Amino acid sequence: MINEKSDEKASLNRRIVRMTVPTVLSNISVPLLGLCDTAVAGHMDGERYLAGIAIGSVMITTMYWLFSFLRAGTSGLTATYFGADDRSGLGRCLRNSLALAMAIGLLILAVHSPMLGLLQKLMGASSEVTALSGRYFSICIMGCVPMMVLTALTGWMIGMQSTASAMVVNIGMSILNVISTLTLVYGFGMGFDGIAYGTLAAQWLILLPAVFIVVRLCRRHGVSVKPDKSMVLDLHGWKKMLSVNGNLFFRSACLIALSLMLYSYSARLGDVEVSSNAVINQLFLFFSYFMDGFAFTGEALVGRYAGARDSVMLRKSISGLLKWTAGITLVFMAAYSALLPVIIRLLSDSSAVEASVRDCRIWVTLLPLAGAAAFIYDGFYIGLTRTRPMLISTVCGVGLFAVLLNTVSHTQWMLWMAFTCYLALRSILLISLFPYKYKKSNVKHKTSNVKL
Repeated sequence: MINEKSDEKASLNRRIVRMTVPTVLSNISVPLLGLCDTAVAGHMDGERYLAGIAIGSVMITTMYWLFSFLRAGTSGLTATYFGADDRSGLGRCLRNSLALAMAIGLLILAVHSPMLGLLQKLMGASSEVTALSGRYFSICIMGCVPMMVLTALTGWMIGMQSTASAMVVNIGMSILNVISTLTLVYGFGMGFDGIAYGTLAAQWLILLPAVFIVVRLCRRHGVSVKPDKSMVLDLHGWKKMLSVNGNLFFRSACLIALSLMLYSYSARLGDVEVSSNAVINQLFLFFSYFMDGFAFTGEALVGRYAGARDSVMLRKSISGLLKWTAGITLVFMAAYSALLPVIIRLLSDSSAVEASVRDCRIWVTLLPLAGAAAFIYDGFYIGLTRTRPMLISTVCGVGLFAVLLNTVSHTQWMLWMAFTCYLALRSILLISLFPYKYKKSNVKHKTSNVKL
C-alpha cells in the first residue's frame, strides 16, 4: 500500500513537471526571441527607431492583453469538458471560442484608429517617436485576427492537457518573427517598416501549423469541429463562456490600470529609479514565468478532474501544485536574498542603479512570497471556471495599490511596498474565497474515459 501511494505521488509529480516545463520554456524563450525587433531597431541610425518600437510594442501589448481572457477562459472550459469525456462539449467550446476570437479581432480592426490616438496621448512621446510608433502599431494591428485566434487555440490546447503544443506554437511564432524580420529589413531593404511587417508575417504564418495541431488533437480525441446549428443555439454554452470571460476581461482591464499607475509613478521618481525599477520588474517577471507554468498546469488538471468529478485526483492535484509552488517560492526568495548583488550586476553596470535596487531588497525578496498564491490560485479558479473571485481580488488589490500610492511618500521603497501589498491582498483573498468543497471527498469519485 505504501509503495502504491508512493508510485501514485511520483506519477502525479511527473505529470505536473511534464505539463509545466513546456510552459516555462515558452515563457522564457519567447521574450528572448522577441528581442529581435529591439536589436534590429537599435542598430538603425538614431534612437528614435528604438523608442518607436518600444512604445509601439507597449501599445500593441496593451490592446492584446485586454483580450487575453480568450486563452484562460477557453482553457478552463475545455479542461472541464475533457475531464467529463464530453467530446461534443469540446467541439462546441472550440467553435465558440474561435467565433468569439474572430469577432474580437474584427472589432479591434474597426476601432484601432481611435484607440491608436488615445494610446499615443497616454504615452506622451515626442512627435517623431509618436509617428514611428504609430506606423509600427498600424501595421502590426493587421494581425489582430490571427492573434486572437491563436490565443483561443492556445487555450484549447492547454485545456486538452497539451501544454507542449502551446509551446510549439508560441516559440514557432517567435522564430518566424526573427526570420521574417531579418529577411524583410536586410534582404528586401524595408527598413523600419520591415520590422513591423516581419511581426505581421509571423502572426499569419504560424496560424496554419496551429490549426494543424488542433486538427490532430481533435482526431486523436474524437472531437468534431464541423459547424452546425448548435453553434448558434448553444445558449447555455455561450452564457457560460461569456460569464467566465467577462470576469477575466474586467480583471485584465484592472491589471492594465495597475501597470499604467506603476509606470507613471516610477517615471516621476527620476532616471536612476526608473532604471532600477526596470531591474526589479524583470526579477518579478522571471519569477512569474515559472509560476505561470504551474498556474497553466493547474488550469488543465483542476479543470479535468472537476469535469470528471474525480474528487480524489482533484484534491491530490491541488495539493501537489501547492507543494511545488511552495518549493519554487522558497528557491526564488533564497536566490534573490543571497545573490541580489550578482544579479543586479548582470543586468546593469550602474553603481547608482545597484544601490537603488538594494535599498528595496526586502521587497524584492518578499515579492515571490506575496504573489505565489495569487498565481497558482488563479489557475485553480480558471480550472473550476469560477472567475468572479479573481475579479474581486484584483479589484481590491488594485484599489489598495492606488490608495497607498496616493497616501505614502513618493519614493521607490514605497512603490514596491505598495506593489507587494497588492500581491499579498490578492493572495489572501483568493485563498479565503476558494471553494474548499473541491478539496474534500464529498463528490462521487469517477474516472475519466478521455484518452491520454
